[in-house]
Amino acid sequence: MNERLADLARSLAMARGPLLVATDLDGTLAPIVDNASAAMVPEETLAALDRLAQVARVAVITGRDLNTARRLVPNEAIAMVGSHGLEGSFEHPLLPDVNRIELAPKLEAEEQRVISAVPAAFQGIERKAISVAFHFRNEPELGEEIRAALLPLAEGLRLREGRMVLEVLPDTEGGKDRALRALVNHFRAHALLAMGDDLTDVAMFRAALDFRAAGETVVLAGVSGGDETPMEIAELADILLASTTEARELLEALATALEA
Repeated sequence: MNERLADLARSLAMARGPLLVATDLDGTLAPIVDNASAAMVPEETLAALDRLAQVARVAVITGRDLNTARRLVPNEAIAMVGSHGLEGSFEHPLLPDVNRIELAPKLEAEEQRVISAVPAAFQGIERKAISVAFHFRNEPELGEEIRAALLPLAEGLRLREGRMVLEVLPDTEGGKDRALRALVNHFRAHALLAMGDDLTDVAMFRAALDFRAAGETVVLAGVSGGDETPMEIAELADILLASTTEARELLEALATALEA
């Protein structure tokens, strides 16, 4: 076992609990793939999460909608916050209500606007429960064209950027920072491992630092995506893991330390 990861896991296992493991999904648990619909969490990683869920509080905070996230991580003992903090598997005041009936036609209109202006973008559209994502990993040159087609957005919508993706979602208070605060409060956590790889995870990391400033044990684990790794992730992380495989190894090491 990687001794660096084992030492980190042991320090977390020794901290005052409860311990919360809060992790992003794509690029952290599931390797990034060309087609977002083909993404999968490896069986070994699912097994590590299952072990952890028996000895710690475990949560996934993701841009995926709640149903898709649960399909990718099917353990019901693992809490889920989807759609960048706008959907939760539990109720909490920091997780907002979204009027889906009003939202649906607005998202449809934005989708059609992009298709009309950038027909080639059609293949990269991912329609979610309360947002629509425009992936351009397979055609990076489309990124600026999609952005130009979307702006200005209709009232009540906002744009979020990720790794080779632009996403339109409701302009309501959400975000992975609020999601993390809701989870810490929900589980009454006193120790935290937060894992992420993308710009959307920066807010989660910064919220975790507030938790540390309050005197709690916090470890921030960034997961490298090579040249796509945001500078803020590398700067804020206590440890930068080389890949989703190394992220799984940290989860395994933590499960082992907690089971001891």
